[in-house]
Amino acid sequence: METFSFNTNYKDNSYSSKDVLSVFKETPEKNKDIRQGMSVIEISEIVSEKIISVVKSQFETTKREFETKEKV
Repeated sequence: METFSFNTNYKDNSYSSKDVLSVFKETPEKNKDIRQGMSVIEISEIVSEKIISVVKSQFETTKREFETKEKV
């Protein structure tokens, strides 16, 4: 006798919830939240994007401070 199990925890998979035509958009949709059932690659992309945004904001702040000091 075979047993079938339907795991509903993965029904909100990021690939299944994407807009099919988002590939053709200038700025494709990107997941910004980590959810259960995501692959390691998807999670690492989200974490990388968040780290890059923090570093960019810190860089811009430092740049403004440096430019302000140069004007004085």
